Amino acid sequence: MRWKLLLTYLLISIIPMLVLWATMVTVLEDHVLEQRAGELRALATGRASVLGAEYVNYPILRHLQDQVMRELAESQQVWIVVVDSYAAVIFDSLSADADGEIRATASITEALGGTHHSTISEDRAIAIEIAPIVDDDGNVVGAVMMSQPFVGLDELVSAVNSGTVQFTLLIGLIVVIVVIFIAQWFMRPMRRILLSAQRISNGHLEERVAIKGNDEFAELGLAINDMTHKLAQVETVRQEFVSNVSHELKTPLSGIKVLSESLIHQGGLENEMHLEFLTDITMEVDRMTDIVNDLLMLVRMDESEMPLKTSQFSLNKTLEDVIKRLNPLAHSSDIKIEFSELKQVNVEADEMKISLAISNLVENAIKYNNPGGTAAITLDSDNKSAFVTVADNGVGISEENQAKVFTRFFRVDKGRDRETGGTGLGLAITHKTILLHKGSIKLTSKEDEGSTFVVRIPLITRSS
Repeated sequence: MRWKLLLTYLLISIIPMLVLWATMVTVLEDHVLEQRAGELRALATGRASVLGAEYVNYPILRHLQDQVMRELAESQQVWIVVVDSYAAVIFDSLSADADGEIRATASITEALGGTHHSTISEDRAIAIEIAPIVDDDGNVVGAVMMSQPFVGLDELVSAVNSGTVQFTLLIGLIVVIVVIFIAQWFMRPMRRILLSAQRISNGHLEERVAIKGNDEFAELGLAINDMTHKLAQVETVRQEFVSNVSHELKTPLSGIKVLSESLIHQGGLENEMHLEFLTDITMEVDRMTDIVNDLLMLVRMDESEMPLKTSQFSLNKTLEDVIKRLNPLAHSSDIKIEFSELKQVNVEADEMKISLAISNLVENAIKYNNPGGTAAITLDSDNKSAFVTVADNGVGISEENQAKVFTRFFRVDKGRDRETGGTGLGLAITHKTILLHKGSIKLTSKEDEGSTFVVRIPLITRSS
């Protein structure tokens, strides 16, 4: 990560400098060329004005001007050529034998037409300026051509390049030093988070990332801490679950062991006593079977959402069957079941699972009620959902325990629940079943006043 940051900062800082350098060199060359060409243009125009028509028309007057132009050509390192109106050479600073030569090039012809001509060679090494010579009446009588090489331009560009390279290297060195410090500062919280994550992955779920500041690293630390907290909760639930399962299975196993040992070691038991012991053993086995079946059901529900076998059925009829099945238990406990059907409700759901879920709620309303109490069941619906309310006026549930009632093996009154034969899994199964149907279940309760469960079931449930 540190080296990626270093490379990124170097590219970000040096690439613009290289672009700036190339642009600066081009702009500098253009500026120098334009300046030199402008100076040569002024020189050619001035010389054409000084020479005038007299120089072209009166050869006897040329000697003095020729001498001046030779000195000018030598001092300014300029090649000077003067032609008459027929493009015939009348002065050449480089060749005295060129007099009379016709040099009717396109640029000279253009100048003889009255237009000042400026040219820079393709290799940007030479500037050429051609200025027309006019008489007093404005007629073009000749032209002055001046050609000058750009002496020293290469040295100037080389000096600029050398200075730019040195400056770039200096900036690069500064960037490397600064980025190393920035990377250390930037990576410090990342290393801290990494060390904490490694400890968490090794099983230290008590580990927490130290949060400093309010940046993205702080948000990442908060997310890791939240994840670790949830993992710790899952681990606690897992340990409690294993402990509860072990305890729940150990209890009937202990009973079976005691009863079987009594049968083995106590000889001469009467048939009635044998039958009683065997009946008790059968009851403990049934209890273990119920626990295992409930656990298997919960495990299947947890595995990528257990598929629902949906069909259309009358929820009224299902509730009537549940009440009919539990009426004997209610009578034996001196509990009255009241059923209120506000509407005829048809749903598309898994009838067996819905029946089991509501049966668990009604059975709890009977078991955790007081003698002479009432278990009230109400069925209602709107355009989207059916609502089943199961209320009792029994022992109730404390506020601190209400959030735990859907937890596996949780019992409000453990002694009473074991007396009634409960496994502590009924409400967990009910809760999971309702969630599988995309519904919801809510609890309101007060100790010694009773509990009310409201189940919402969508009228149409599509199996996933």
